[in-house]
Amino acid sequence: MQGLIGVTTIGLLSWGIGFCAAPALGNTLTRQDFSGNFNLLDSASIGEPFPQSTEYSGFVTYDNNNSLLDWEINVEQLNLSLEPDSNVFGLSPNTAFELSSPSNWNLSIDFGIAVDAPLYNLQRNSGEINFSLTSFGSFFNYSDPAADINVTSFSNTPVPETSATLTLVAFLSTITMLKRKSD
Repeated sequence: MQGLIGVTTIGLLSWGIGFCAAPALGNTLTRQDFSGNFNLLDSASIGEPFPQSTEYSGFVTYDNNNSLLDWEINVEQLNLSLEPDSNVFGLSPNTAFELSSPSNWNLSIDFGIAVDAPLYNLQRNSGEINFSLTSFGSFFNYSDPAADINVTSFSNTPVPETSATLTLVAFLSTITMLKRKSD
């Protein structure tokens, strides 16, 4: 019987370590969805003028290390939709994300200054969202001082593996069968 107790203790301890170690690897993610109406503050264009106002929507997702994981911005009247796999002239964007607080961040989306490709800046400052472009001798600055911003945080903590649970079930079943044989 003492051997059975020792085997049970070792088995449960091994399973507990494997089961409890997995959740420690988790990470908290934050997603900020934003939308509203931009108003044009300033612009210069060698082509058609930029619209005075435009609807927009987008999001940024980052982890608790302030690393940008995903983003998107859509500006309706500019027919502009940007996301990580967007490209301009076959160029993919280089992004830089600076988070000074959950309500103050800056996302730079640079398609290549060497060829005068677009450089976009998306900035949140409290309840205000600003969006600007510099490219091909043109620029614009849009602002929405009353942006609709929704912040959601969630965890991507891994769930313990099924094999750990199955190992425990098999172990406990073996113990039960051994105990019945000894009785």
